[in-house]
Amino acid sequence: PYIAQEGWVDYHRSIAEAVPQLGVVPYIRSPRLAGERLAELADACPNVVGVKYAVPDAARFGAFARDAGLERFVWIAGLAELYAPSYFATGATGFTSGLVNVAPAVSLDMLEALRAGDYVAAMKVWERIRRFEELRAEEQSADNVTVVKEALSALGLCRRDVRAPSRVLPEARRAEVAGLIAGWSL
Repeated sequence: PYIAQEGWVDYHRSIAEAVPQLGVVPYIRSPRLAGERLAELADACPNVVGVKYAVPDAARFGAFARDAGLERFVWIAGLAELYAPSYFATGATGFTSGLVNVAPAVSLDMLEALRAGDYVAAMKVWERIRRFEELRAEEQSADNVTVVKEALSALGLCRRDVRAPSRVLPEARRAEVAGLIAGWSL
């Protein structure tokens, strides 16, 4: 949780150098890291090929990507569909998704719209899934996995306790998740 710029580079360099035959994709979660540090890492380790960027600030992401080298890496919006449109507008070419486990077609609809540059269509998907993603993001994502598991349980695809969640969702939230996915025609 405590990041020193030089320490971050040294730590990730040790990982990348240990696996030179593998592509390495650092997971950026701190706004304190400068894009120049990622460029420094990649200069030393050419197997650093992408970035999962999960700082909830699209303007910071755009600046970070350009400071590191926009064309140099594959940029993944690491905060799922809720942030994907704004991150794509500033350079991302992919996004992480918990929703894809529940409704693959819905997640793919957003990806296709974003890849086509059709932000109107992407935002229609965004509006459709907004509440689901807000539930996952509440309380600094405390229920991120729990909401996805609840949706899978509501669809009859797994038990909610297959992998213990950080907590069991309260009944009202469970009903809300079931109601949200019911409207998606799965």
